[in-house]
Amino acid sequence: MTHKHHAGCGCIAALSRRNLIGLGLGAAAVTATGPALALDEGYEAMLMKCIDPRFTTDTWKYMTSRGWQNNYSQFNIAGGPVAAVAPVFQEWRAAWEANLDISCQLHNVKRLIGMAHRDCGAAAVAYGDRLKTDKAYETEMLSQALRAFRDQAKKRQPQLVVELGIMDLNGTVETVA
Repeated sequence: MTHKHHAGCGCIAALSRRNLIGLGLGAAAVTATGPALALDEGYEAMLMKCIDPRFTTDTWKYMTSRGWQNNYSQFNIAGGPVAAVAPVFQEWRAAWEANLDISCQLHNVKRLIGMAHRDCGAAAVAYGDRLKTDKAYETEMLSQALRAFRDQAKKRQPQLVVELGIMDLNGTVETVA
């Protein structure tokens, strides 16, 4: 059943001009003090990582340990930084590059964290199954990919500080120079 407004129903009186102005002023005050109008002064970092769910919590812990909780954005794709540079994933590169560019433009990102990880299936697709059995080879190939990732990112966004790491299955991160 629908309600028809009439002079004696009380609905219209509740929405008098004075009440509507008060409601509007109250809403404006709440909005002005809330996060909706907070200035976006940018994020400290952007994390580029793999989609592998085994590393979701550990990468969050790593970024939080740097003091960046709720102050970083991330881009996840199979292989993470490897996907940005390995020829086998060439068709994905445009999406990554466009995302990096718009993140820098909109959020004034200062740092880019390229995080590869051990036992990465996408890295094995890119560089062969030897990665699964030869840790030294895995380290070398991931390090090469990360350095190429840094070089590529610096060409697009020279103002970025780019940091690189390889996360182990236990969550520790080996820095790559």
